[in-house]
Amino acid sequence: MKLKFALLALTLTTAAAQADWLKSVKDVAGGALKDTQQSAQTALLDSAVRKALGLEEGKTTKAAVEEKIGAPASKETVEQTEVWSYDLSVLATSYPTLVELAKTQDISNKTVKLSFNADLLAKMELATPKA
Repeated sequence: MKLKFALLALTLTTAAAQADWLKSVKDVAGGALKDTQQSAQTALLDSAVRKALGLEEGKTTKAAVEEKIGAPASKETVEQTEVWSYDLSVLATSYPTLVELAKTQDISNKTVKLSFNADLLAKMELATPKA
């Protein structure tokens, strides 16, 4: 009888351990899926912003940027590179494709950062300001 009880306890413990393991796997897979979904949404937003603004890295000058999208909300120097920041929700009011995108994604906390190498646009990226 003691042997049957020990085997039953071992089986139940194993089932509980398996349930915990399966829950852990499910949680990790769910987190990875959510991260992938967020990455895809960010890539879509980045692509839409690039297309709407029509700025070309390595070709667009500071003067052309200001003429096209106006003065930046802020300017700073980061590691000897001038960086201009624009509030994406403000830019969206002037670009119809971004207005439509704003209906499907939260852009209220997004910033467009433009980094310049001398007078030319070197890098354009979307950023979420740190709290």
